[in-house]
Amino acid sequence: VAPEIAQLARTKAEEIDRTVRRVSVPDTSSRWGSFSHNGCLSFSWRLVFAPRDMLEYVVCHEVAHLLEHNHSPAFWAAVARLCPGYEPARAWLRKHGATLYAYG
Repeated sequence: VAPEIAQLARTKAEEIDRTVRRVSVPDTSSRWGSFSHNGCLSFSWRLVFAPRDMLEYVVCHEVAHLLEHNHSPAFWAAVARLCPGYEPARAWLRKHGATLYAYG
């Protein structure tokens, strides 16, 4: 699953003329994804148990941080550009995300 997430992140980053330096898929207990200012992205391995559109939303969310290092309107515009119609996936994550922590 890590190669699939890494490829998706790199493809999405190319859409906004950014580069992903590294992708990791650690065992996190509090975040679905994170980014560093130098282009490194991390994603929880538990995302493999989520619906595909939710995984794509999380990847797009973190890739959008390569443009905007905050959650400003410009950031959310970048998310919408990378993941049109992301709102249902975001709502799913808010409603059901905690159930994914039952794995592992």
